[in-house]
Amino acid sequence: MTDTELVQKIKREISDENREPVLRFGLEPGEPGLTESKVGGTPYLPRDMAWPQGPDGLPMTLLAQVDCAALAGLPDFPHSGLLQFFIALNDVFGLDFDDMTNPDGFRVLYHETADLSVTAEEVQAKRPAIPENVEPAYMTPLGGVCRIRFGAPEIQGMTEGDYRYEALFCAKWNACRPDAPVSHIWDLSGCWDDGEAAYEDGYAEGAMHQMGGYPYFTQTDPRCDGRHPELDTVLFQLDSDMREGRDEVLWGDCGVGNFFISRQALRRRDFSQVGYNWDCC
Repeated sequence: MTDTELVQKIKREISDENREPVLRFGLEPGEPGLTESKVGGTPYLPRDMAWPQGPDGLPMTLLAQVDCAALAGLPDFPHSGLLQFFIALNDVFGLDFDDMTNPDGFRVLYHETADLSVTAEEVQAKRPAIPENVEPAYMTPLGGVCRIRFGAPEIQGMTEGDYRYEALFCAKWNACRPDAPVSHIWDLSGCWDDGEAAYEDGYAEGAMHQMGGYPYFTQTDPRCDGRHPELDTVLFQLDSDMREGRDEVLWGDCGVGNFFISRQALRRRDFSQVGYNWDCC
């Protein structure tokens, strides 16, 4: 077996041995109802809940809202209620580059039930005013409002971008080739068919929007620093997405945004310790 053949064999083994349910979705421009799944637009908020704000007093923007009835194919995820993702209005979209769990720049809210008598007008009336010197269009990755359309549940093998992939690969390689051990996957970059890591393995065609499964990054998995090993589950991933020349979502220079949570916290419906990250080319 050549080195290239061994690399491909190990990649297949890792994908086969590490698999997770994933629910991919697409975006459809339009104005959804108050409690529907969507990107952007007006969030549902109970009558006794204020609009989420950043530490500067500016209202956060709704990044996405998910009707959890659509998540029946994802074990451990809520299957009823609404799950919401808010980000702060600033030039880094609420991201803390030093601490992805810092909630000052984002919120993840879960409403176990929704009061269908609440109106969009009631919710909008809660939104704090935005000062005239603040231009919100430049402080969000969203280009408009879109419906979320979920596909059928799938099973996804571990992707090479996941921070756990390299250790698994090197361990398998070194067991097969103790005469030529490696400590980094790039030591074998020439053994990939095209001379570099095949980043498309395990990824969908087009924009990679998903819940569950394994993440995609344009740079590096932020969990690779070892500070948040508990954040083992992809809660929500929103990719950059262009449609007919219009950017529906644009993270910097065609990047991707991710939210992570621990599987145990997800089972408890505890969304107080979530990690948020986005990166771009």
